[in-house]
Amino acid sequence: MDPNADEALVTLHNAGGDEATISLHGAQLLSWKAAGREQIYWSPLSRPAADRAVRGGVPVCFPQFGERGPLPRHGLVRTRRWEMASFPAPHARIAEGRWQFDGLPATLGWPHPFRLVLVVRLGPRWLELALEAHNTGPQPLDFTAALHTYLAVDDVRQASLTGLQGLAYEDALDGNTLKTEKAPALRVDGEIDRVYRGVPPALELRDGNGLRRLHQQGFADAVVWNPGLPRDARFADMPPQDWTRMLCIEAAAIENPVSLQPGAVWRGRQRIELPDADGFEPAS
Repeated sequence: MDPNADEALVTLHNAGGDEATISLHGAQLLSWKAAGREQIYWSPLSRPAADRAVRGGVPVCFPQFGERGPLPRHGLVRTRRWEMASFPAPHARIAEGRWQFDGLPATLGWPHPFRLVLVVRLGPRWLELALEAHNTGPQPLDFTAALHTYLAVDDVRQASLTGLQGLAYEDALDGNTLKTEKAPALRVDGEIDRVYRGVPPALELRDGNGLRRLHQQGFADAVVWNPGLPRDARFADMPPQDWTRMLCIEAAAIENPVSLQPGAVWRGRQRIELPDADGFEPAS
């Protein structure tokens, strides 16, 4: 890739034939192809636009998750152009790219300057996204954040998610009432919108795509979301039937906002592995 080219999309390729595509618009991962299949959901009705993120992929939510604060929904960076900070070597065993966004008060109308770096690493049958937040201002910076990962599934009604049993969660469909997950394996048969607190380092999703193991560090919470059968204009960018083809499992920092002192750096990451795929190698 020519580092001087003004490309809207950047695709990482590793030596094993896997690939991941990231848009400079929001540094949003749009596609991850591994084990012969697309692992990420991206609505066929949605494309990057100046005022919105793609419906699908992995939008970056920062410095506000959802509507939990005074800023636009999911914050300030998912609809902004990021810049490439480093360029991947072609067909390395582990391909890596870095994207950077400098948040300036004069540009964003928000008084706290910051720098975000998103590092995408593509290994043999695994994908890792690492988010770094740098407080470049003179005052403490408080924020919430998430990697809003849309995973592709054959049929969400046949999928199961394990690792959440016994955890407290906020149920947005019931006024954010705090509940406890009792199911050993969570199943989704309609709309779901939950923030699980204090999640373990790994969750496991099983469906027709096989097993996917999701690891997270730095992010204390996880969001599980699916709109069910969409019934309003919010989802004009998604075919109604596609609710069965996706499940969001988001690494997040929501319950306890992160507080960064001037000059400090926070890091959080999510890694998705396909441990039952041929050629899988654990991430280092």
